[in-house]
Amino acid sequence: MKKIGKYLHLFSIVLLFFFLNVYTLKERAHADTHFIEALALTRFDEKVKAQNFALKDLNGNEGHLEDYRGKVIFLNFWATWCSACLVEMPSMEKLYSEFKNKGFIILAVDMQEDIEKVRKFKEKFKLSFPILLDAEGVVVSHNGVNAIPATFLIDRAGYLHAAALGARDWASGDAFLLIKHLLDQ
Repeated sequence: MKKIGKYLHLFSIVLLFFFLNVYTLKERAHADTHFIEALALTRFDEKVKAQNFALKDLNGNEGHLEDYRGKVIFLNFWATWCSACLVEMPSMEKLYSEFKNKGFIILAVDMQEDIEKVRKFKEKFKLSFPILLDAEGVVVSHNGVNAIPATFLIDRAGYLHAAALGARDWASGDAFLLIKHLLDQ
């Protein structure tokens, strides 16, 4: 009888661990749900690979999206004349400053503007993240961007994770926690 009681006790402990483990895995699977909702982002439920592209930066160097594979990528489409873009740029700089040495990159894609105008904008707002120039609007078009600012969060494997249309406070606690969550995956 003692043996049955011992096995029953052991079985109940195993069952408890099983249910706790299932709960923990479920929580981890959607751990960023709160941040996604708090930032009013749209989540990509299916795995969609981010399209590679090549654009030049302000120094004339060509870069490809795939060059940043292995990093969490914050892909932002913007323009100097966009008032909502002006609002979110300082918070993007704070986000970049916090995570740039931890596997995170911001790629800000300017839409069809003069390089000197963009360069002056970058200097005025003291932006340190890379700015790419989509002089022909090809990348904007291929990504289906029809309003700005538009932001896509891309995971380390190159898949679209979430998107934002319109300005956000990227220096908020929720934004920092979301990026930390993506970096930890």
